[in-house]
Amino acid sequence: MTKITAAIFFVLITTSFVYAFDGVHFHYSHTKGKKCAEDWLVMEEIFYNSNIRCEEVLPIEGFPYLRGNKEILTLASKISSKYAAHKWLELLRRIDLQARYAELDALSQKELKKFCSKAGIDCFQGRIRAYVARCSAIIMGDEKSNHDFMKVLKKNAMLSVNKKGGKARCFHDPESLDGIAGMDVLSSIFAPPSTVGVSSNLLQKKIMLQKSKPY
Repeated sequence: MTKITAAIFFVLITTSFVYAFDGVHFHYSHTKGKKCAEDWLVMEEIFYNSNIRCEEVLPIEGFPYLRGNKEILTLASKISSKYAAHKWLELLRRIDLQARYAELDALSQKELKKFCSKAGIDCFQGRIRAYVARCSAIIMGDEKSNHDFMKVLKKNAMLSVNKKGGKARCFHDPESLDGIAGMDVLSSIFAPPSTVGVSSNLLQKKIMLQKSKPY
């Protein structure tokens, strides 16, 4: 390989990497959020370099902790109430976590240990999943402090409908994502909130609870 060819190859690789993470920003407001955001980007880089991503779900630009299929992302145009937005957001986060667990399972031990080392956690799946779930809640809680959060999310979700997923098979039932996004779940997003002791801000309470727990 000549020096010129090597230089061109390096530029192509670098450009591809920058494009893959273009628009990924974290609006964190505290120490846990900053650490989680840094670890999350390391995890995303490992997945990217390992070419391990689920084919059944699509990424949302700027929101690397939320994913959905085309039907769920299209719901962005119908979200009008805070209650529906909370339910939809919770579903997007749950879908990403389930897909991410499958992707983590598919990583080689070498790559898995690289992430564990950066996160400073014991490297077994139960501990990794607990850490990832907590960081997902913390990051999202921090980003929601940005007043344009839902506006940008809905816009980017609609733009992501035409994107392609990865190559890894992660769900046995792609249509319902193994029951995570069944018809009952989707219809509940637009159902009126219960008035019997249930707060429409349940997701925010869960996030605050996650923040209060130590790692």
